[in-house]
Amino acid sequence: MRLRKRISDGVLDWLLKGDVAVRWQTMRDLAGAGERTVAQERRKVALQGWGARLLALQDPKGTWAGGDSPDAGLYSPKWISTTYTMLLLRDFGLPAGNRRFKRPADSCSIAGSSPMAASTMGHG
Repeated sequence: MRLRKRISDGVLDWLLKGDVAVRWQTMRDLAGAGERTVAQERRKVALQGWGARLLALQDPKGTWAGGDSPDAGLYSPKWISTTYTMLLLRDFGLPAGNRRFKRPADSCSIAGSSPMAASTMGHG
């Protein structure tokens, strides 16, 4: 239990009742859950809650906001573009190998780096 002694039971319970994107990180960082349990919960990001809602907004080309900007939604409009959506999905913990995450990541690659490549940093 990493930080368990620094957080009250009420706060921990509240975090664990939240979206799966919050829950798996709470389990990992605060509740001291095992790796297998955390990984199982993290896989739900693509299927439930905020992650699933964002994935549902993905267009057939694998991008977000593609019809709303001259760059096909890659970087604009800001905050709802493919780049920002992928960064948010990465922060939610969508596994890097998820097929719906990989497709736009390949097209977002800039000088060998992309939100996909960064998805393994800090979320291992």
